[in-house]
Amino acid sequence: MPHRRLFRFYQRKRVVNINANVVAAGLLSTLVVAGILAIMKRVIGTDWPSLGYTLFSAAADIVLDLAIFAALHWIANHWRPMRGASKREELELSASAPHPIHDATKIQVERAVISPLYYLLAMGGMEALQRFADWRPYTAVIVAYCAALVITRTVHTFWGLRSGTYHDNHIRAKRARIERRRRDRLERARAGTEPDAPTGL
Repeated sequence: MPHRRLFRFYQRKRVVNINANVVAAGLLSTLVVAGILAIMKRVIGTDWPSLGYTLFSAAADIVLDLAIFAALHWIANHWRPMRGASKREELELSASAPHPIHDATKIQVERAVISPLYYLLAMGGMEALQRFADWRPYTAVIVAYCAALVITRTVHTFWGLRSGTYHDNHIRAKRARIERRRRDRLERARAGTEPDAPTGL
């Protein structure tokens, strides 16, 4: 079935699932924050200065984004509810993944490095739309944060492909096996060229 093939592809390809998870986490957190801002503004009647809404949205977005991404990343890389449709798919899906905490932490560290750019664009864009275009905060947050997400996803993808973060699990496993064999050959070569130890009298 198409949705099963799509889900297996999503789980096999880290460049797809990491970006999809980050985008989904970013969009969901942004929509939740926008809903909170709408309730605060329209229902509760808060009348903060624009900077107050901007700072609140950033803090709430960070917490929600991290929680949503962690859950999605585990589903994509460590939960295997389906078998592969072919031998190749089965091998790719069964390839050992990095430790979930270490893996998610590495990705989050890379995101943290990029996050100043993300929040500079998101908060700066939101503040500019409120001040100069007279947009409501719940509308400005959606446009500004989505634009920032697209830009930083592009930057992180290029970085992740170079650093290895986005490499698929079966490729990582294959490279690890090759590296182990190379080390074993070097150790055997050293052992074979070392002079015999003196036996004594």
